[in-house]
Amino acid sequence: MAQRYGRSNSKSNKGSKGVFIALCLGTATLVLVLIATVIGFFRMHYENVIPHVIIECGEKVEKSDFFESDLVYVDDAEFSVDLSQINTNIPQEMDITITILNKTFESKLTIADTLAPTCTVQPQYMYANEKVPDVSECVKDVYDIQQPVSIEYMTEPDLTSSNTSVVYCKLEDISGNINIVEVPFYITVDEIAPEISGTRNLKVYIGDTIQYRKGVTVTDDIDQNPRLEIDNSKVEPSKPGTYTVTYIAYDAAGNSSSVDIKLTLVKKPNTYIEPDVLYAEAQKVVNKITNSGMTDMEKALKIFRWCRYNIHYITSTDTSSWTRAAYDALTKRQGTCFSFAMAARALLDCCGIPNQIVKRDPFRWSAHYWNLIKINGEWYHCDSTPRQHYHGYVFMMTDYELANFHGGGYNGYNFKKSLYPKRSTTSVQNKINYETGTVKK
Repeated sequence: MAQRYGRSNSKSNKGSKGVFIALCLGTATLVLVLIATVIGFFRMHYENVIPHVIIECGEKVEKSDFFESDLVYVDDAEFSVDLSQINTNIPQEMDITITILNKTFESKLTIADTLAPTCTVQPQYMYANEKVPDVSECVKDVYDIQQPVSIEYMTEPDLTSSNTSVVYCKLEDISGNINIVEVPFYITVDEIAPEISGTRNLKVYIGDTIQYRKGVTVTDDIDQNPRLEIDNSKVEPSKPGTYTVTYIAYDAAGNSSSVDIKLTLVKKPNTYIEPDVLYAEAQKVVNKITNSGMTDMEKALKIFRWCRYNIHYITSTDTSSWTRAAYDALTKRQGTCFSFAMAARALLDCCGIPNQIVKRDPFRWSAHYWNLIKINGEWYHCDSTPRQHYHGYVFMMTDYELANFHGGGYNGYNFKKSLYPKRSTTSVQNKINYETGTVKK
């Protein structure tokens, strides 16, 4: 029995040792696996962190931008800077530390502007010999994340003749990104000269200012600002006589036209009234019948109504000068049609309303005078002279309306149209209340 027990104990001890060794080996293996797993985890994260991240200016920076792939722990990663507070509109670089489960990784963030400016091309339609437009007129809607954007011509258009060409313009931002665009230029030759209107023969007293440009306008089919020159080199200001004065108009294309007038210089008559004296008298009337709240049309209507109903028509008066006739009409309240027109002229001048005298031409028995006035950029006929058997007056009529006016049974409004500024063709008669002397709103 004792011997049997002795053998049995020996086998049991050997088995226990085997189990222990197996347990030890298993534990060691498990530990190694755990260590390998941890090392692999951090190695996996380390290998997935991008060491250098490049973002285009203006784009939003996200956490996921710093990892090669989506990981469970990306949302738990802690960054050394608040990505939402980074101004991506400015090119810059910064070092960023990323912490995952107490393990830190290093990365660099670069905000870069690599995109060139964009724009919309503006084709240019021009006339030969015009000034080359500023390069900014060739493009619109210029956009770049960084401002300003410089724009310059790389080639210039040929503006010497009719042609169609492509002009290259360069847009460059402050990061050096360049966009070269093609701008079509369509060039047409301008062969029509500007037109001069409103010139007339002048009669001026020696010593008075010669108003060469009053009532004279220059228009052109293309050039919005044609140039007017006046050649008065033949005039001797202190010597009575008749002289030739030449008006010359030029447009941007170099086309020109000219008109000659006669300037007659005479000595002042003894009855002459100085303009300052006349305008002082005219201002008294203006102050009574107008106010600062009125429009030019309202002021002009008051003036012609006042002349019509406050100046008495007579068949003869002193017409040695326009200032004398206007002064007598305003102070004596009487005069001929010449006096009515000149009184209205003085009152309009005080209100700053452009005006011009029109003379009947041709005429059978006697001359007649009335006014042109410029309201809202348009010229209209006005006449305050009363007519027999007609109690109204003419105010702001077009050529057509004036030609068809028969107050008192006749017309008599003949004039040389080319001598005066172009008149409006738009009627405003529906705005005028002749009975009350007011402008309808």
